[in-house]
Amino acid sequence: MVSYEGINNARPKTWATAADEWHALAKYSLDAAKDLREYGAKPLKDNWTDEVGATAAAEFAKLADQLEAAYDILLSVNMVADGMTTTIETAHSTMRAAVDLATQYGLEIGVDGTVTGPPPRSRTEAEEMGPYRAQVQDLVDQAVEQVTAADRLAAAEFAELAGQTGLTDPGKALNDLQTHASHVQMQMLANDIPVDEDPTTVRQWWNGLTDRQRKDMMLAQPVALANLDGIPADVRRELRGNGKYDRVKVVEYALANWDKGDPTDFGNNCTNFVSNALLHAGMKEKTSIWGTSDDDSWMIGNRTGVDGVDKRLAYSDSWAAAENNQNFMLEHGGSEVPRSDVKPGDII
Repeated sequence: MVSYEGINNARPKTWATAADEWHALAKYSLDAAKDLREYGAKPLKDNWTDEVGATAAAEFAKLADQLEAAYDILLSVNMVADGMTTTIETAHSTMRAAVDLATQYGLEIGVDGTVTGPPPRSRTEAEEMGPYRAQVQDLVDQAVEQVTAADRLAAAEFAELAGQTGLTDPGKALNDLQTHASHVQMQMLANDIPVDEDPTTVRQWWNGLTDRQRKDMMLAQPVALANLDGIPADVRRELRGNGKYDRVKVVEYALANWDKGDPTDFGNNCTNFVSNALLHAGMKEKTSIWGTSDDDSWMIGNRTGVDGVDKRLAYSDSWAAAENNQNFMLEHGGSEVPRSDVKPGDII
């Protein structure tokens, strides 16, 4: 387990620098892969067509694949290092909140993270100080637990990635390794949230975060925050939005159904999935006496259970066609926002 003193001495800026350096290395690796293909494999294939030339071109292509795989592996390392940076920064904020609270109550936090205070002069005074000491201790324990969990996740992921340095399959590096690393990073952020604590501890934890940390948490973990007692009511309302659907429910639907089939499979199913998520999140269908043939409807009609029939007749064009869906939303109260303003629950 990571110690309280160890967290105090941790340097998140060092982790941030390392993350940036891994990101830079990843870019160099991808550039090198492109150069090998453009100036090595391609000219050989085009101009040296005998067996020797083909062998040389294949070697260049293999090296390019290895460098492209390295790009995704290095980005995976960057993600995990970024996750550690965020976790340590969040833990430092939590510990500052604990120290401020301890000072307010006349308590002290030892180097081992134990909360102590002056000997109580009476049983009544001891009973009064008990809850205060518990509040401070809960914050200290939260900081220690979140860094300990992140440290274990990072160590395991770094070990896994270190064993993949000879990988020559860019698809596996992207789809398996980088995907897993992104999940590890998200799990680190999830572990920073005191989901099993009482509302008072949650509120003190939230108040101890910086504005940037709160924004990052709202972007990364909207479902956990929106359902957590102790998070301010205005924050939870902001997460859910005040439009025609509940943003948090869109995210919940996506997390629960991303790998499941829909009642009707459109093949390229992205817009159908989005529409089902919006319906689940409370958006009302716009129906018409003309049914799904009306260009100004967003609805499901009568399904037969036969995909070939239902794709043509049971859904409005705005339901499962991306451009039609976009146009419908923009014509009925939706608006485009810059990438910097995108929030969980938006449609991209």
